[in-house]
Amino acid sequence: MFAGQRLAYRIARREAWRYKGRSALSITLLGLPLLAVAVGASAYDTAQLSEEETAAQVLGENEAYVEFGVPGAPLVQHSWHDRWILYDQEDYEDPGRAVTDTEILSLLPIGSWIAPYSPDSGSGDTVQVETPDGLGQLFTHGYDLADDLYEAAGLEYLEGSAPGRGEVVVSAAAADYLELGVGDDLVVESGAGSGEHEISGIVEMPWDLNGRYAIGDAFPNQASGWLVDTPEPVTKDQALALNELGMTVWAQSLLDEPVTGPYSESSAMMDDAELLIYGLIVVVVVMEVVLLAGPAFAISARRRTREFALMSANGATPGQVRSVVLAGGVLFGLLAAVAAIVLGVGLVAAGTPWLEQFVGHRSAGLRVMPALQALLVGVALATGLLSALAAAISASRINVVEALTGRAGRRKGSKRWMFAGIAMVAAGVVAGLGGVAIWSLPLMAAAIVLAQLGMVVCTPALLSFASRLGRWLPLAPRMALREAGRNRGSAAPAIAAVLGVVAGGMAFSMIVTADTVRQEQEQEQILTQGQMSLTLYNNADGTVMPAWDAALAEAEATLEANLGDVSLTPVTKYSPGEDCAGELENDLMWADCAWTVLRPDANECSYWDADRPDEAAERAAVEAAREDPRCDESLAGQGAQLYDVPGSTDPEVVAEYTELEGEELARAVEVLEAGGVLVSDPWALTEDDTVVLRKSTTIFDEEGYAIEPPPADVEVELPAMAVERGQLGFSELLLSPAAAAALDMQESQWQRSYLVEAAKELEPGTAEALAEDFNRELAGGDVWASFAVTDYTDPFMFYFTIAVTGLCALVALGATAVSTGLIIAEQRRDMATLGAVGAAPGLRKRFAMWQTVVIAAFGAGLGTLAGVVGYALIREALNRPFQWSYPFQTLYGWELPWASFAIMLLAVPLVAAAGALVFTKATLPSERRIT
Repeated sequence: MFAGQRLAYRIARREAWRYKGRSALSITLLGLPLLAVAVGASAYDTAQLSEEETAAQVLGENEAYVEFGVPGAPLVQHSWHDRWILYDQEDYEDPGRAVTDTEILSLLPIGSWIAPYSPDSGSGDTVQVETPDGLGQLFTHGYDLADDLYEAAGLEYLEGSAPGRGEVVVSAAAADYLELGVGDDLVVESGAGSGEHEISGIVEMPWDLNGRYAIGDAFPNQASGWLVDTPEPVTKDQALALNELGMTVWAQSLLDEPVTGPYSESSAMMDDAELLIYGLIVVVVVMEVVLLAGPAFAISARRRTREFALMSANGATPGQVRSVVLAGGVLFGLLAAVAAIVLGVGLVAAGTPWLEQFVGHRSAGLRVMPALQALLVGVALATGLLSALAAAISASRINVVEALTGRAGRRKGSKRWMFAGIAMVAAGVVAGLGGVAIWSLPLMAAAIVLAQLGMVVCTPALLSFASRLGRWLPLAPRMALREAGRNRGSAAPAIAAVLGVVAGGMAFSMIVTADTVRQEQEQEQILTQGQMSLTLYNNADGTVMPAWDAALAEAEATLEANLGDVSLTPVTKYSPGEDCAGELENDLMWADCAWTVLRPDANECSYWDADRPDEAAERAAVEAAREDPRCDESLAGQGAQLYDVPGSTDPEVVAEYTELEGEELARAVEVLEAGGVLVSDPWALTEDDTVVLRKSTTIFDEEGYAIEPPPADVEVELPAMAVERGQLGFSELLLSPAAAAALDMQESQWQRSYLVEAAKELEPGTAEALAEDFNRELAGGDVWASFAVTDYTDPFMFYFTIAVTGLCALVALGATAVSTGLIIAEQRRDMATLGAVGAAPGLRKRFAMWQTVVIAAFGAGLGTLAGVVGYALIREALNRPFQWSYPFQTLYGWELPWASFAIMLLAVPLVAAAGALVFTKATLPSERRIT
């Protein structure tokens, strides 16, 4: 037995060495998807940091980071392994009690030291600084870098040294952005620390490589928490004592503490969903490799027909012939895996600096995810065997006499294969539905495999049917269709190769497109797409009103210089006034008033009244909410309060905020002119077409602590009209001036907003140039101007999808070209016959072109269908973590990537046809007669 296997592998090795080009092709087809997985696995493992590595990178040699939830308010901390801590606030009698540094240190080991710190460079104050192109923004921190805790936390001086009095250090990203170096001056135009500050050093935080920030004593200290250095590890009892002060604790000594409460439940659900997604992706990759490499083995086996016949004539059994072909699959799979892993790890090693810049933090070193790479070798061996399996079975069934005499006939297709293929597709659909229903990875994986294999099995029958359509076509396409139908043994594997690539590419493109649309739907949408707007912000010290009119005149002149004649329509923004609570006891007290839109009791979602003592009851309540039309609240709009709410009765403004037209717009304006409001929640309307708004007031004393009990809530009822949800932003309201007066809301003193209409069309790049130009002060520095063009799309993800689709299209083109080339080589005698009967030389070009079109069109069409099936299952896995929460989160939908469809279904066949037409020789071969 083993001697027979050694012989099979020896023959496979010699055959691979003899036909190096064909062998390289098979290894490449097997290795390309494996290379993508190897690169992705190594890059992911290199970029990911464990909980211990994250703590070591952010905290460095320090023991912990602590941060206030609400000072003096006890809390229950559910997670201990990072700074994004989930906690619950307990009941407390002394809200907002001041907590001193001394009190914090008293709960830590003796000899501990703390220093202000924010493990997020974007949490500091923002200032406007001078840039080579004008003005820009920079975050600032007022750390005293003479304290050793900061360098112990990982702060590294790339150039220069710590700042002295009046000096600053800047991050490497900020230095590149500002084009400044050590010894240059950082010019702060506005904000805390205005003036010129000499740069004493350029620094880097390993956890934030792309952050643009400056550190120095000229800036205020607005750190979110404290670095903690202790002589001994922090204990859980000490951490719980800090929780009693309202502080969360992220300590290196507590990383092994288990998470509790809803955090553990959500983490388990996410882990389960991720495992399922990864499993389905592996299945898709395996199927892609099998279908991509299978044709190379199938066509290679057909070209070796005489060799296999000689083996059989010399006593080889069908099993031994199969072993020889399968040995080639194992050999090529192993070589492909080794080459993919070595090349993939090498690419990640070379690209680690770019990878670190992309993820924004330093890696812990090159890692390869050895478990997955080892699995990759196993997958390569399995896919090599599976790719060669069909060819091995075909080779073992050849007719020896026909093969040796060169009269090997073509087998007539059986209708049983067509019915078997249909049955496999149907079984795949059933398995997919069952897998979604019971959340089973094996069933979902079986659905993908059965659906794709079923389409492959049906391909010969589809080719046979399509060949009958050739009677109405010109000569070259008629010959191509009939040849594909007659020679299905070669055409079907070639189509399967294209099918596998297109299926994977389309599934991925649909995932990215759906995710992009999902993110867009979760955005705060206010103005219509493409609308230009100008906003002027109060940049004065707060004691005097800025020169709004002068600033507007300057801004209008700049707009006209770039856009021609412009029309500016003012949009008033309303917020609760400073005296919204009436007269207070003294001038040092202040009030905060918040208006919310109420729903009538009969229109409240059933979820809020349901009893939810455990997870089963929670799921039942969410499931009932999905059937309740009143339960249409979104997570983004939940608890939204009314600040900077737009208000107007101008039809142009109303149309821009609501997208209403005609009679609906006229009715909306009529409601506003009657002192009403527009709402985007139709369930908030009463039977009288009114809406009720509730004002909740909190009064703070001289020290900033809330006074108990708060004033009673106030309710106001106003005429209202509902508009389509999705506009009006998170506030979901458009006011009329009369409604604002009834709500005691005042025009914002901090900004002025205008809609911009230009005489000429906005050219590409003009918006960016205007935004850059407007990113500056006006009216002597009292006003800050901002110009924007409303855009809810994500161009990066669109181009990323196109890039991935294009890559898959290139692989599909390669598979089409290679398969067509092998088929044409196999048809050499047919071409010679055409030459003998007087066919024109250009016929071969057109014949090859149409053969390519048939393979590419069939493969792309079936692959797109298979990709849709794969996405349907992966979509369910992606939506799983979002299905049992309320208010509802936006789920992955069925938004289609039309550009990807066009590339796969139109561009691939057309480019393949053009390539065949250009690279196929025009002369027909002639051969001597064999007697």
